Amino acid sequence: MTAAAFLPPPARPPHDPLRMVLGGPGGWPAGATADQVEIEPGGCALRLVAAPGAARRLDEASGSLGGLVAPANVALDCEGGIWLLGHTTGRLRRFDPCACAFATVPCTAGLGSANPRQLVTPAGIAAEDETLFVCDAGPPGRLLLFDRRSFALRAVWQPPAGTTAQPWSPRAVVVDGGTIYVADPANGGVHRFARWGGGLGFTSGLGAVAALALDCRRGLYLVVPGGGWVSVMGPAGEALGRFSDPREVAGWFPAAPFPVAADGTISLAAICASDGFDRDGEPARFPAPPDPAVMASGSWVSAALDSGIANCVWHRLTATIELADHQRVSFATTTAEVPLSDADVALLASSAWTDVPPANPGQDALILSPPGRYLWLHATLAGDGAGTPRLCGAMVEYPRISLRRYLPAAFGSDPQSADFTDRLLAIFDRGFRDIETQIDDGARLFDADSAPATREQDILGWIGSWLGLAVERAWPEAQRRAMVKAAAKHFACRGTVRGLRETLLLWLGWDRPRTIPARAACAPRCCPPARAPQMPQLVLEHWKLRRWLWLGKGRLGADAVLWGETILRRSQLGSTAKAGATTLDTTRNPLLDPFNQTANRFSVFLPAARIADPRRAAQLRRLIDDQRPADTLATLVPVHARMRISVQASIGFDAVVGCWPAGVTLDLAQLGRGTVLSGGNPGGPEGRIGRTARLNPARTAART
Repeated sequence: MTAAAFLPPPARPPHDPLRMVLGGPGGWPAGATADQVEIEPGGCALRLVAAPGAARRLDEASGSLGGLVAPANVALDCEGGIWLLGHTTGRLRRFDPCACAFATVPCTAGLGSANPRQLVTPAGIAAEDETLFVCDAGPPGRLLLFDRRSFALRAVWQPPAGTTAQPWSPRAVVVDGGTIYVADPANGGVHRFARWGGGLGFTSGLGAVAALALDCRRGLYLVVPGGGWVSVMGPAGEALGRFSDPREVAGWFPAAPFPVAADGTISLAAICASDGFDRDGEPARFPAPPDPAVMASGSWVSAALDSGIANCVWHRLTATIELADHQRVSFATTTAEVPLSDADVALLASSAWTDVPPANPGQDALILSPPGRYLWLHATLAGDGAGTPRLCGAMVEYPRISLRRYLPAAFGSDPQSADFTDRLLAIFDRGFRDIETQIDDGARLFDADSAPATREQDILGWIGSWLGLAVERAWPEAQRRAMVKAAAKHFACRGTVRGLRETLLLWLGWDRPRTIPARAACAPRCCPPARAPQMPQLVLEHWKLRRWLWLGKGRLGADAVLWGETILRRSQLGSTAKAGATTLDTTRNPLLDPFNQTANRFSVFLPAARIADPRRAAQLRRLIDDQRPADTLATLVPVHARMRISVQASIGFDAVVGCWPAGVTLDLAQLGRGTVLSGGNPGGPEGRIGRTARLNPARTAART
């Protein structure tokens, strides 16, 4: 039986009104007419459009994506330091907050010098950990790697030979974990490098990309100035769309580190008393935002809202609005018994619209239009030009079901009396209906999939306490819901190895087997079906590590352990204990020490990356203490990404066996990481025909 069987039936006439939701997660209905009003990206809210000349664009030449990120010549390191690459001077500079100025890094001033540290055509910069990636468009094009603290030049990268048809010209660089993306407009694409400098490939056909940026989804933004739009590429190279308005993608970026103007000027007024700095790091006036920024007013008219009820009396309107000073949102409605076209609605006189009484944001107001099957909602947004109100959503209730039905008929003997009584009783009707709604939705509070889990109302943790499960608020919400949902299933095996393992798999998100792609239709029919790999055991009981040595059968060696009198470090008179000073404990039998040493101990093996954060490790230890038997001791063992055959490595899953690398040729290759000098056979018998055979011409000639 599902949880829905215990829930009350949905609200509907004759005792409850119906509801029609506009906006919100479901989006705004199609067919509406808008004038100076637009829907935010994602269909979240209605807002006023930007004023002419005030809108920023994603394809700005500075590479700031309309102010969403720092310009292409500015980078922020992990310690909050601000680095700037002079656009015309070719100087690498770092911001000094004490002096409120950019200081030049030594030996990088000047253009065209023979010193490899000096830049010819400076372009983009990025910072990652202790390294600065600096693009020098050249010629010749170079990607220079500087140490962030000592300013030492660590390496100079070039794309692999034969990758591009033209000499490359790096213009912008971004770092995504272990992958470095470098824009190359000369060849119309983007290079990918590994963290150690090896080339991972080149994506061509992208145009003259002059700037790059990454969002929170790891989407790569390719800025081609003057193109009118910016294309976005996913981590696997898939296309994620094209955008031109920064407001369309603003939700995918964190807050900008500082204001950025369209010409690349940055404002660091939040750090020190300065107006702004230009693209060379020199003091400059930060341009004021255009006035006005948005239109002063606009309107939105919905399409016909069909109640499906003849002569329907529409009840009330509830709107979710975000307002600032000098901003307002007002509503008006009109009804009809037959649908009207957009042209007919536009020609309606002002007297055909009935204003909805104003209410505070989030509160409701009665709809006073006459009865009609169809309803049109007219919203007017107004502001002062500096900002826009946001209409996040609206909810319309219909038909009007009044408490008058419980009163004598005299209170509704004529239409005027009935209307007055209904509007008067609506004040009390809302309070009663809100209480009924809470009662009807009470069962949802006890469902792990629907219980609130906010910091203000943590019903999910409350349910977990009923079940004896310590649900911590620091866990992700999806993880908390999964733990509470599976608590009853784990009760039967709680305190056992199986129960602890299943709980750990659930905490790690490994409770479901990995999906295996379906076999192609052309595959041989005799092939065995693919099976999902088994999840790791995670829990190891120490008693399984006993290595007994039997007389007559055992053999001394690395795997043999000789038990002695000090197996549990007992106190002995004359050795480790002193008469009159040491308390002797004789509660346990020394003959059982070999059993007692490992009887109540176990180890939990988990990926080191999942418990690298001390807070996550502490959460896991508390979970293990909550699930283990009271008389046992647990040891948390982090498993690092190293290869140990038959212990930690599984060929085909987390280990890769590569081919023997080819040797390098002097004067044609550079020595470095990953290079192998040519020589004799590194091991194994020579002359053995097979995949491991390698012929040595010198030795072959000598033997001949």
